[in-house]
Parts: sequence; C-alpha cells; structure tokens
Amino acid sequence: MKNIILIFYFYNIIYGFEDDLIGCFKDMPKNRSIYLAEIQGEEDCMNTCFKRYYRFFSFYKGHCSCGNFLGEQLTNTTCDSYCKNNQCDALTQLTNVYTTANMVPGPPRDLKIINITSNSMRVYWKEPESYVEITGYEVRVEPVKTFSHYPIQPMEWSYGNGTFQSEISTLLSATKYNISIYSIYSEGKGASVNKLIETRLAEPDNLPPQPEILSNEGDKIKVRLTGTTNNNGPITAYRIIVVKSDDNQAFDKDSILSFSEAQKNGLSYYIAAEIKPNDIERDFIVGDGRRYGSFYNAPLDPSINYDILLGLVSYFNGETKVAYSQASGYRNGISILNVYDGNSQGDSPGVIIGLSVAIGFLTFMFITGIIGFLILKSKIVNRRQRLSDNQELTLQGPMIEVENNGYIHEEDHISAVSHYRNLKQKVRTLSPSQLKIEPTNLLGVGKFGKVNSGTLHESDILTTVTCYSIYDKKMNQETKKSMLQELDVLIKTGKHENLINLIGTSETREMVVVVMEYASMNLKDFLLGSRDHFPGKFSSMTEKQALDIALGICKGMGHLHNSNIIHKQLCARSILITNDLVPKVASYGLAQYFSHNKIPDYTRWTAMEVFKGNQHTMKSDIWSFACLLWEIVALGGTPYGNISSNNEVPANLSKGIRLPQLSYVNDDLYQIMLDCWQLVPDERPKFEDLLESLESLRGSNLVHSLSFSIFSNFQYEQFYPDMELSVRPVF
Repeated sequence: MKNIILIFYFYNIIYGFEDDLIGCFKDMPKNRSIYLAEIQGEEDCMNTCFKRYYRFFSFYKGHCSCGNFLGEQLTNTTCDSYCKNNQCDALTQLTNVYTTANMVPGPPRDLKIINITSNSMRVYWKEPESYVEITGYEVRVEPVKTFSHYPIQPMEWSYGNGTFQSEISTLLSATKYNISIYSIYSEGKGASVNKLIETRLAEPDNLPPQPEILSNEGDKIKVRLTGTTNNNGPITAYRIIVVKSDDNQAFDKDSILSFSEAQKNGLSYYIAAEIKPNDIERDFIVGDGRRYGSFYNAPLDPSINYDILLGLVSYFNGETKVAYSQASGYRNGISILNVYDGNSQGDSPGVIIGLSVAIGFLTFMFITGIIGFLILKSKIVNRRQRLSDNQELTLQGPMIEVENNGYIHEEDHISAVSHYRNLKQKVRTLSPSQLKIEPTNLLGVGKFGKVNSGTLHESDILTTVTCYSIYDKKMNQETKKSMLQELDVLIKTGKHENLINLIGTSETREMVVVVMEYASMNLKDFLLGSRDHFPGKFSSMTEKQALDIALGICKGMGHLHNSNIIHKQLCARSILITNDLVPKVASYGLAQYFSHNKIPDYTRWTAMEVFKGNQHTMKSDIWSFACLLWEIVALGGTPYGNISSNNEVPANLSKGIRLPQLSYVNDDLYQIMLDCWQLVPDERPKFEDLLESLESLRGSNLVHSLSFSIFSNFQYEQFYPDMELSVRPVF
C-alpha cells in the first residue's frame, strides 16, 4: 500500500492532477465524506484521502475534502474553466473532484480484544471510516509464537456485515497471536486492522513421570528423573518434592513450601530442590544437604518413610502453573489432593476420635447389611417358589453393587430392593394378551435381546410400539445387574415429549418384554432424505422445522440432565423422529439398539476432554449437541468429513480445528455452536441456556438465522457412512 501511494504521489508531481480530474461538481453529498480544514495543499489533500481509503478527493480554492459519493457534475473540466464560460453563483458550492484510485474499503475501526483467557477471547470492531459496500468481515487468527509441539495453522472466521463482535474459543494457551480483521467487499478483501495478543497460561497438559528410586541410603535417596513435554506453556523448572509418607497428611499442591517454612507450618511435605529443565535427565540425590535455587535439600531422617514427587513448573507473564507426578517410594505412592486445610497442625486427638467412631459405625452398618441381605434372600427364595406361574425378571436379590455405566452419577445407585417390587411400584404391567410382537419387523439388536415393532391393544385402540424381548433366564448375574440398571435409567426419566418413553413391561414364562414408544425413523435418515430440490430450495425440510427439531432435542436433553443422566452418545443417529417431526432422544439406558450389525462410532461428536482421558460429564453432552446441531443444518453431513480417519480427529481438535460455519448459517446460530465448543467445560452453556438462545432465534426472522435457499455453487456436505459406522458384532 505504501508503494502505491509513492507511485501515485510522484506521478502527480510530474504530470499534475489533471489526469485524475473527474470534473467540476456542485452539491457534493455529505454522506460518508469529511472536510479537512487543516489541509492546505492539493498534494496533501490527495495523500490524506488516499491513506484514509476514500475514493475521491475534492480541492478548490484551498478547501480539501474526501468522499465516496458524487454530487451533480457541471463539466468534466475544472471549475475555473466552467466559470469562465458560465455565470457561477457565488453561493453555489463548487469543487474540483479527483479520483484517488483507491477502490478498496478501509480497515475496521476501534479493534478491541477483551476477556483473554488461556483458550479464548472476545473481539470487537466497528465499520470502517470509509466504504461504499461491505458484504462482511473476516477475522484471521495467526499464531506468532507458541509452546505447543503440534503444528498450528492460522484460523479464519467469516461474518456478515451486521456483526461487529466474535467469541474466539479455540486458542492455545501461552501463545502470541496476530489478530487481523478485514473488510470484505464484492471484489475481495479490503484493508485490515491488526493487534497482537497473548493468551494466558493454562495447566500443563502432561504430568511429569514418577521419579524412579534407585537406592536408599537412610539420610539420602537416589532417584532418576525424567522430563516431559508441555504444550500449554514453557517448562520453566522442575521441583523435587519430599513427602513424609507415615504422616498421612492431605497434600495441597497449592501450599508447598521450602523445608524451613514447611517445618514452621507443620507440613509433612516440602520443596527440596528446583532445577533447570536442562538438568532433568540425570540422577538426583534427595537429602544431599545442598541448595538448589532458593531451596534447601535437607538430609533425610533414616527412621521415616518418604515419597518423592516431581513437579513441572510453568511460568508465563506473571502466572505460574505446576503439575505434579504421582509419588515414588516404598509405600506405593500417595494421592495428590487439593484438600489441605491451612489451619491443621497434623492429626489432632479430635480427628483421631472422629475417625475411630466413623470406622466403628461403618463396620456396624456393613454387618447389619450382610444380615439383612441373608434375611431378604431367604424371603425372596420362598416367594419365588410361590410365583412359579408368574415368571419375573429372575434377579430377585438386593441390588447392592450395581456398576455405574456412565449414565447415572455415582451417588444415584439403584435402591437395594428387589427389582420385581421396583417394577410393580413404578412401571405399568401389561398383559401378554394386549401385546402383539411383529417377529418379521426387526428394528435392531440390543445388549440383552432383539427389538421388534409391535402393537399394543388398549381400550379398542391399537398403538404401534417398540418391543425389547429379554430372555432373562439365560443371563448370568453380572448381565442381569447391567440390564436392571439400564432399565432403571428409563424409569428415572419419567415422561417427556422429547424422550423415548417407557410404556410398561409384559412378562411370560420365557421372557420379559420392555415396551417403549415407537418412532418411524432416526434423525440421520430423515436429514439425508430431506436432501431434495424444491423450487428455490435444496431441502424438503423447512428452516423452521430444522430449528424446531433442535429445540425439541434441547428440551429432551435438558430433562435428562435434570434427572442426573449423562447421554454420552448424542448424535443424529441417537435421535428418533415421529411422523409429526417430533424428535425423541433415544440410545440411553435400555433404549439402545442398532440394526444390521453396524454400530455408530461417536468419535466425531466426542468432547475434547474425553479424548484426554477425562470422564464424560454433562458438559460433554453440550459439546456433542453442538456437533448434532451442525449435523442438522448440514442435512446429515458427516462432521469433519475432510478428516478421513477417526483416529486423527482428536489431534485436529487439539490444533483448534472446529466444524466450519456453513455459508447459509448466520453468525448468531454458529456462535451457539462455538459456545458449546469451549475448551473449558465449565464455560459451556447449559441446555436451559441453549433453549433460550434457540427460542430467541426462532422468534426472530428465520431467514437471517438459516436459509435453505439455492445459491450458486451450492453443494451438500458430504456424508461418509464408513466414518460414522463400525461393522462388528452387536454388543
């Protein structure tokens, strides 16, 4: 741009401005024009207007102004020439107008970047000072310096011309970025405005390896230390931590002191040394009496058992984060817990007495439970003999140790009562004569049996239902427990319009049939089937129907979460849809079954933290919902279809790759997805928040949120079955 200005500048010095003269104009419009009173010369006027991205500059009788629009042209010569041949009214505002040869819009104004965290920021800007027509804006985020070992590519986001802010939530921590915002017009990009920012420091993403104890000489312990990598920031130093194992004191990783300070505060752990990263790959003597940095490596007491930890210290821009290994020692290590009470001074007599009372009480409860178990088992055995003509679900013992399959929180175990009694109290019992199973219409196969369609006859009304046939007599004890827990999940949810509801159970001598609501197809098949060209449209589904489906799923998932149930497998295939286009969340609890031995692979809908080994949480379902929302507007397209292998998805997510904004999806709707893909789970919205946001979009003009109107070069998002399904024996 500077070279263009210089060429233009010297050209006009040599040849003058006459070649750039458009003519003499009157009544120049004031719209998007500025008057520069401080400019005196014609050359300065031209340079100033060019640098400020105006298309025209006006100069006449020492007055300079810049503008993008023209008034009434009197002649294509100068105003002086015109006035020689014509009577010019002194009150008429005349001016000579020249072209600056600048046709691109200027840079956005007032770029502000706030709320910078370790992985996100919010960007604000205003429209350029000078422009004629802007169709949108582009935000480009380019890494300048990072500690990540992954290759990082620049990221770009496009927005409409009415959007002036964006939440960017896929950044790496402790990384310097160049933020550029461009104006977009019909011919391409305009000028940009730039700003450098640095994200904040995050916790190290890798724990240091456990120190390996080589020898113990009583007052010294020889350990072998091994370093690690940290993609979230620098490795500033390593700390060697000494823990007195026998004290059983809670370990607070945020309150680790030097040897002398730890003694003053009654702590049984302290920092023995802090060494440079380059010194980590060597053996280290704990207790050698030397100083390392500001820490004293005190000799050890031969009568005490010790554990040794290695800490990774990361310091960046005034912030420090530390990650600790598990302990190495002769007592199999300790657990690092953030529960230290700074007022504690060891185990007080009150604490010891309290623990003794608690242990005694738990022992009493355990013995009482065993006695109760034996009595209950005896009663149930007698009762089973009396109920030989009414075959129950054959696990009748108390449900004490039902394993948690990830759908119910640990505190919500099934009650220790017989399952038969549980059914009688909570679920309708249907007579076998009311139920007709269609053996030729196999809907799928689940963990515990086949799933067919059927009809339920009640009050002269025939209702199509889903029948899950479970031959429980053939099950071993563990399988029965698993089945009962998954049935209890359906019981817990109660009734909701947007869930596959449990209707009841029907029992015969051979099996129990779990009867659920029926829906004609899953959402994935419906979306792919909606790919049809109507007049001016590329989908038989309307924009309102798409948003209503998303709203229904949101309501159903909100009800599941209120019931403390985590789905873990949310995608279009796990949603059934009725003939009235009412979505029904399925594939949770006992409502899981798949057809044709093709099991859905949920990798492309899985939250980032799950790939890092963390458990599924309700916030993981939020991430999956955004992928499902994208799947809806993409009419069944495969998420990350450009990534051929599911094994490569986690690494790409770590690099900041997210599902793209489709050209027919507006910024507000896409922003909802971005909010759900926040790296920090707690920063993601709840389903109640998503419901409010989606209802707000539905209440506005839907054309602005989502449009299925045909446009040039339109192509459907690709659907790749092999990326979404795994062919293997069912369960």
